[in-house]
Amino acid sequence: MAYLVVGKEVKEYRVFRFTDRITVGRAETNDVVLSDRDDLLVSRRHAEILKEREGYVLRDRSKNGTWVAGRRIDSCPLVHGMKFEIVDYEITFVDEDAVADVSHRRRKGGTRSDGAREDGVDTLVPSGVEDEASSRLKARLREDGVVVVSEKMTGLYRDVETVARIAVPLLILGEAGTGKEHVARTLHAYSGRTGRIVAINCSSIPEGLFESELFGCVKGAFNNAVDKAGKLEMAEGGTCFLDEVGDMSLESQPKLLRFIEDQEITRLGDTKTRRVDVRLIAATNQDLKDMIRRSAFRKDFYERLACIRLELPPLRERKEEIPVLTDYFLDRFSQTYGWRLPGISKSAREILEAYDWPGNIRELRNILLAVSALVKGERITSKDLKAVTEELGQAPTTQAVPGVRPIAEVEAGHIREALRETGGNKARASRLLGISRDTLYKKMKKYGIADSGGA
Repeated sequence: MAYLVVGKEVKEYRVFRFTDRITVGRAETNDVVLSDRDDLLVSRRHAEILKEREGYVLRDRSKNGTWVAGRRIDSCPLVHGMKFEIVDYEITFVDEDAVADVSHRRRKGGTRSDGAREDGVDTLVPSGVEDEASSRLKARLREDGVVVVSEKMTGLYRDVETVARIAVPLLILGEAGTGKEHVARTLHAYSGRTGRIVAINCSSIPEGLFESELFGCVKGAFNNAVDKAGKLEMAEGGTCFLDEVGDMSLESQPKLLRFIEDQEITRLGDTKTRRVDVRLIAATNQDLKDMIRRSAFRKDFYERLACIRLELPPLRERKEEIPVLTDYFLDRFSQTYGWRLPGISKSAREILEAYDWPGNIRELRNILLAVSALVKGERITSKDLKAVTEELGQAPTTQAVPGVRPIAEVEAGHIREALRETGGNKARASRLLGISRDTLYKKMKKYGIADSGGA
């Protein structure tokens, strides 16, 4: 059996199961019906997938084309994790060897004795629909230390539930501090995989050691080398989380791409090949498509790594979560450190809710920890907040004017652009910006801009 994961604009995913043949198009007679807003660019019978002796084959039957890796195809063999596009729809092919057990969310409709829907389709409830399932999901997440309030985040974690057991690579996008690692760990927890999750920060490992960290090494492979399993081997049966994958060098990317293709590793200095069952989840706060345009990131690596994409909104776009997150963190700190749970004044809450939080949830947590340590159970006031950070005292109190961007947002954008242009080299970026390197570091910390490790 095989699967198609059908998504559009990273808002909703549907999972379609099939064995020998599946058709895709606008007509209701197709197995996969693409009819969002009566999109007439999708042909009535647009494409089909057939199981042939050598495997699965995608065939185009349309006027407007089916696209694979930016090229229009007439016929194309499919391999596990391959993506193809039909108009605005992005479809990922998953074969049965890669997915032993796929978790299916159910909506209205009959089910067979094996628990699958009669129509063979499992559809994610669209974001913004509050129901009993959403309440259960929020409660479960709360138990795991993840606070979800906004419709955006509720919808995202519904996506997490839907795709967690689909063992194709997944890419998490979002600004620094938005909680990408929390999402990765939730995906692993919901995946049903028996192994553990092993994280590797791609920005903190020197280039010369990256291959041995990822694939392992044997004694004698290089100076001081000892027999050691790599992160991929350690994650056998589980998940390997590649944080800050945008900082992975161009030299390392094809080596990981090869692993995605064949799921095999060879320790550095060894001749023995090992096959491992590992699901890859990657995360970055960088614009990988822009990096591809600048030849700073491989397109083929991106396409295989991003079989499914999830994007986290910044905290400034879900400010309704700030009061709940504030209470959650204060309660957690009081339990951890034995402080009496502090109250918080109305003016202090107003300051927290007015601030744009360039460092997102991580910055909110750090500031609340600092002020909790300062008051030690006493009531938190606006004066206490301003005592731990001067930025909060400058929080905007007026509505934003359309077309006018806050200075902090503009400055952070200039810094990110300078770092992109210099390949993360802080010395060159600071000269480009006309500021000292110390000032650049302070501003990077202020705006939650990740340190890519350049000099």
